Amino acid sequence: MTRTPDEGPRSFGGWLAAIPPRVWVALVLAALGVVFVAQNRARVRIQWLTLTVTSPLWTALLAVLLVGVIIGLLLRRRPSKRR
Repeated sequence: MTRTPDEGPRSFGGWLAAIPPRVWVALVLAALGVVFVAQNRARVRIQWLTLTVTSPLWTALLAVLLVGVIIGLLLRRRPSKRR
């Protein structure tokens, strides 16, 4: 049985083109996150009510992001089960 050129392994460009767009978006966002963390390692003082905490800026922002995600998950609309 002979192989045609189309049956061989994909070229590098073909392999890259086969990656779904959502994976590309995730990779770009991850790279931006790494750059953000690298540039925001300075410690900041955060006051909330009577609590004062000193932590890296990226840690504080990550905590706020997680709180926002949790609020979004709790308040998201669910499809109604009416018929």
